[in-house]
Amino acid sequence: MKIYTRKGDAGMTGMLGGERVTKHDPRVEAYGAVDELNSHIGLALALGEGALPDPSRILQLQEDLFVIGARLAAARPKRALERGLIPCFSEQRIVELEEWIDELESSLPSLDVFLLPGGSPLGAQLQVSRTVCRRAERAISRLLTTQPDLGEIILPYLNRLSDLLFVLARAANHQAGVPDPEWRPVGTRRYATGAEPDDG
Repeated sequence: MKIYTRKGDAGMTGMLGGERVTKHDPRVEAYGAVDELNSHIGLALALGEGALPDPSRILQLQEDLFVIGARLAAARPKRALERGLIPCFSEQRIVELEEWIDELESSLPSLDVFLLPGGSPLGAQLQVSRTVCRRAERAISRLLTTQPDLGEIILPYLNRLSDLLFVLARAANHQAGVPDPEWRPVGTRRYATGAEPDDG
């Protein structure tokens, strides 16, 4: 099978089920953002080789996102589910993410400041993944008017996933012995640095 078909050269693409839409269709934007998120998580997995305690759990996130992407790419989702063309997505996965977040947070120092993205390479990449997750969430929320069922499991899942990625970034920095970069308002930075802020 050839990788190129030339069918998309005019700015159109095919949904699952055969419908042809523009490449800037909101549904394409949504599953494209989910695909991008999956790629960023794949990079985090590669960066964290040997450092992540249970890589299989990260792989499961990628599996989840593939299922979500298939759901978003379906021209007629209910029909595709009924015919078994796309898999169902279980609400139990949200519970499992929450349990994972609680597990990670129990081993981390308490947080009472805002953090800047960064720290270790793995921690920084997980923060990038978090921001792409938020973008995917925004893209999917634009579809709620015509596909309200997306608000039942998929949007809550992505909302929880962004929280998990934030905590995973903190855990990666903690394991690497790299402090999380903190953000403090200008007027309070003297407490962090021991120096008065520069008034210019």
